[in-house]
Amino acid sequence: MQFRRSLFFLLCAMAAFSVVWLAGCKPEETPRLPGNPGDLQFEGLWIGNTSQMKLAEFEVQNIEEHAYVTRCRLSYMIGDDWRLRDLHNADGLSEIIDRHFSFSLPDQSTVAGTFADTTMLEGSMQIVYGAQVAETITFICVSDSSRNDVIGLSQLLFKLEDKTWHFIQDYDFYYPQTKTIATDSGWIAAGEFATRTSPIIELRAGHLELPAQIPEIFVVGTKQFSPFAADGFEIIIHDPGYYYLPWTTSDTARGQEGSSLNISEILEINTGSSHENLLKFTADFNCKVYREYGQMRHLEGTFTGYVRW
Repeated sequence: MQFRRSLFFLLCAMAAFSVVWLAGCKPEETPRLPGNPGDLQFEGLWIGNTSQMKLAEFEVQNIEEHAYVTRCRLSYMIGDDWRLRDLHNADGLSEIIDRHFSFSLPDQSTVAGTFADTTMLEGSMQIVYGAQVAETITFICVSDSSRNDVIGLSQLLFKLEDKTWHFIQDYDFYYPQTKTIATDSGWIAAGEFATRTSPIIELRAGHLELPAQIPEIFVVGTKQFSPFAADGFEIIIHDPGYYYLPWTTSDTARGQEGSSLNISEILEINTGSSHENLLKFTADFNCKVYREYGQMRHLEGTFTGYVRW
């Protein structure tokens, strides 16, 4: 009996020593090295437009000396189906490594981007639909959403007589659109900024023999006003308080002496398709607008929008 008791205590002591010895031999965790310090400068909110003229938004956060994309919000179309994807992961959807990031969505769609500098982010999204890649869209985002140029969001700032309005594209109500209009005299290209219910501004140019001539007239420089865009440009503006009765630069009797229209910037958008072309432009205008009953107002402003063919 005494032998068994001694053996029991000996085994217990050996077991306790083994636990202490194993604990003492546990490998130390290697500290994670900091990321590229240059990637930490991209922290913040980035927002911009896609090649479908929809919104794209990314949030970057610095976590333990590493930069991560922690949120992605993308609006896009598949045919006539509008979708909004909003992904968020506090630990990061993707780490930014040497300006680059990429990650997959739950449906296997992929998003990849590259920071050109501290003001601009460029990238693309491959949309998977029905287990196949349905479309590739591109995006350009900026760190300053208030900038009013071709890199920033589509927007409209104008003053009509003594009233000033400023509309910026959003997810719900304000957005750019574009169309080509076939007439007996040729084609008219129109860039618009609209609400769900009505356009606010239409910048029209014509008449063109073919829509493919759009990039020949939408170039940087001073433009000529022409009644009903017959041989130049026309602006149609809808007073937000009176959508049903628009103002227009077209008045064959009084004209546009002393007025100006200037396209200050042009950006060719990569649509990912050889069958669709898209230009983004910024136009500054200072002109007279007319409507029925002989009324005339002074209009000035800036419009960043699109034309497509």
